[in-house]
Amino acid sequence: MESGLVTIFKGDGMSLKKAGLALLVLVLLLGSGLLGAGEKKLTIWSHWADEDNKKEFVIKAVELFKKDNPDFQVEIVWYQKTQLITSLAAALEAGAGPDIFYLEPKIAGYFPYVDNGVMYDISEYVDDMVQDWAMPFVKEGDMTYLLPLETYGPLLYYNTEIMEKAGVTIPPENAFTTEGLLDAVRKIKAAGFNAFAAGTMDRDWCAAIVVDIILLRYAGLDAWQGVPTGKTVWTNPDLVAGLKYIEQLVKEGAYPPGVSSIRLGESHGQFFGGRYAMFPMKTFFGGRAFVPEDKGGMRADFPLGIMELPLVPDGKGGRYNYIQIGGSYGVNAASQYPEKAAQLLAKMASPEMVDDWMANTKCPAGLKFDPVALEDPYFAAIENAYKGTTLVPGPMFLGMDPTYRDVYLQTSTALVAGQISVDDMVSRLETARQRALR
Repeated sequence: MESGLVTIFKGDGMSLKKAGLALLVLVLLLGSGLLGAGEKKLTIWSHWADEDNKKEFVIKAVELFKKDNPDFQVEIVWYQKTQLITSLAAALEAGAGPDIFYLEPKIAGYFPYVDNGVMYDISEYVDDMVQDWAMPFVKEGDMTYLLPLETYGPLLYYNTEIMEKAGVTIPPENAFTTEGLLDAVRKIKAAGFNAFAAGTMDRDWCAAIVVDIILLRYAGLDAWQGVPTGKTVWTNPDLVAGLKYIEQLVKEGAYPPGVSSIRLGESHGQFFGGRYAMFPMKTFFGGRAFVPEDKGGMRADFPLGIMELPLVPDGKGGRYNYIQIGGSYGVNAASQYPEKAAQLLAKMASPEMVDDWMANTKCPAGLKFDPVALEDPYFAAIENAYKGTTLVPGPMFLGMDPTYRDVYLQTSTALVAGQISVDDMVSRLETARQRALR
């Protein structure tokens, strides 16, 4: 590997609790630049420890940066997301931390980076390269605190061969109705296949993929957007009807047994393995799918189809869906070299690198890119799935009070696992809503 570029992996089995206090001290020292004093060095802490294509993107951007800055070393520390959040919060609270770190916009569970003054304003370096629709996600007041790299929305991926064998016909509008999805689940199960690939063990938001959209389409945009603010009560009949529908999906066996003990990566493997008909997932699906099969990707000839999540014929939400900025990066205001760190992010945002991101990670971007990228069959299928859809900022829990959000995701996880009734879920959520308003 090129001199001056170091990568460190801190993955599963390497949690801070297991590694002990010594590792925490080492991590803080690395991030604060107290080791190797006198050297010019930038440190990046990033998610995607097990996603080689995204790691390669970051490494390539670092190498481009180093061509212009040969006197700088750059160290990348790769984490799984849960451990990253823990390590980052500890470091930032100690006034240390990396120069650049992975973050997502306004998602509870992260250190309150903007409110606590730990973010460096990168507006002059990246604003010209951000798509207009993405700007509200990256701004806090006049500050641009985030480079909007990864974009996502929820869709229903499916195995065309299993659907055919089960006698399931894909509707012309490329989306089931709610009743049509129930019928498809029954046919798939009767044909000896599993319906949904899914796992919520290490990603609580996975439980809410279908829940979010069902609630939006049952209750309508105003009620849906009123949930995180606390304006919408959980006894709203449309929300209750949406949750009852999810409960019906669960009773029909849509979700796999033990869904709460299955990891995100394992759920991808379920789907790629060819026994699961459908996979409710977000459009960063491509980041794990389009890698070599021996590294966990789907086979080259996998019979992949993509459609919208189910429509609610009598619902108030029409064909709304949501779009969101996901995995991104920001600069620590306490960095010794914040301008250089921002320049490195500008390398990631360059047309060359954004085209590379789209081509190799198969993930949409919140940065400007060559429209020819949309001619890729995968992106073309996504565009087709979204045809006729109105996109709004999401998901529903975006901007929720942290405790309220936790209750929503915990109860959604329990609901899809068949461990909680809708009445109990509504009661818990209504209590959390009222507490969030105090």
